[in-house]
Amino acid sequence: MAEAGWRHLWRFSLALYARPGVEAACLWLQERWGADVNLLLLCCWLERLGRRADAALLRRAQRQVAGWRAEAVLPLRRVRRRLRRIAGPARAWVEPVRRAAQAAELRAEQVEQRLLAGCAAGRRPSRPAAGGADGLERYRRLLRAPAGGAGARHLDTLRSAAGIPPAPGGGRD
Repeated sequence: MAEAGWRHLWRFSLALYARPGVEAACLWLQERWGADVNLLLLCCWLERLGRRADAALLRRAQRQVAGWRAEAVLPLRRVRRRLRRIAGPARAWVEPVRRAAQAAELRAEQVEQRLLAGCAAGRRPSRPAAGGADGLERYRRLLRAPAGGAGARHLDTLRSAAGIPPAPGGGRD
């Protein structure tokens, strides 16, 4: 599943991210909770496949990508954001560099998804226990983010866009 899996995850992620409200929800969760958007997308993908991201898988996935995120994804994101803030006459000259940084960041995200798909390889379909938390709810808990409020609405946006049923009982298990 690893080789074909990461390609399927990547295509799923691009399609989901393009759906109305998903980009805004992911960026809100990234900025406010420190969520890794690729892990949010992985949770959605696994749910759609009838698999569940449990706490052990999420911790293993975080460890697997931590070095890559720190050394590649996050520095590229910082460069892209800084270049976006440049104003004045240099802006036109900087724009091709910003676009190149954005493309490099996207490629780095793709590498991260390959790593994540490798972590998820071999996950068997699992039926959630009655009232059990889905992968997004488990990831929220792992982040120690507050339940309810705007964050819960953004998680529901992801669930709805991905065709995942709402978390039973508000996601408590």
